[in-house]
Amino acid sequence: MEVFEAISGLRATRIYEDRPVPRELLDRILTAATRACSSGNTQPWEFVVVTDRARKNGLKAVLAGAFAIVDEQRAQSPNQLVDGTGRAVTGHAAVEHVDVVGAIVFVFWNPDRGVRMQGEYARNADGTLRPVRHVPGGRGSSLFPACQNMMLAAHALGVSSLFTTFFGLVERDVKEMLHVPPRMFLEAAVFLGYGNEPLGKPRRRPLAEVAHLDDWATPYVPDPARVSSR
Repeated sequence: MEVFEAISGLRATRIYEDRPVPRELLDRILTAATRACSSGNTQPWEFVVVTDRARKNGLKAVLAGAFAIVDEQRAQSPNQLVDGTGRAVTGHAAVEHVDVVGAIVFVFWNPDRGVRMQGEYARNADGTLRPVRHVPGGRGSSLFPACQNMMLAAHALGVSSLFTTFFGLVERDVKEMLHVPPRMFLEAAVFLGYGNEPLGKPRRRPLAEVAHLDDWATPYVPDPARVSSR
């Protein structure tokens, strides 16, 4: 798949078939994640790939309770919580399919490789770390490009995906269930599987609404002829 085709066709999929992702495809998708750029080439990511049904059932149980609280705190209007086809874009459907999606890749930041500045983190009594000094970019600047690589590779291989941070609501439970060392930071998770929902054209703001040329007051207006020719 050509790269611009993959970028334009990538969609967040929340409803999945009960179907595993072949290991050879997982190998290629995870390898793509490790090819991402990272701060100082530290490659601070750690991936825990969950395919076992019993573990997914446990994760679904702890997440469902925590996620129910989120709806009371949403800042978006009801209209903003649906896409152009009227399909809900909240995480409810994804939570309901935690147990059937082929794989969930939990993405952790490893401070043993990721810390770059003296005094950036302090150690708590239980061995965990807490940030004490702001460093531009933060942990996501290395991990999120790896997640995007993962999802683009999956799309090119016919595998649907979803990027999410909602497992952060139950980070302690996730670490305990997956036996992850306490000092690791859970930053995101990526669902990988085979979608079971109709996905229409994505609703995106035009470039002129979000990009500026040389000055905030000057919108960046692309040439339609050049854009359409690619």
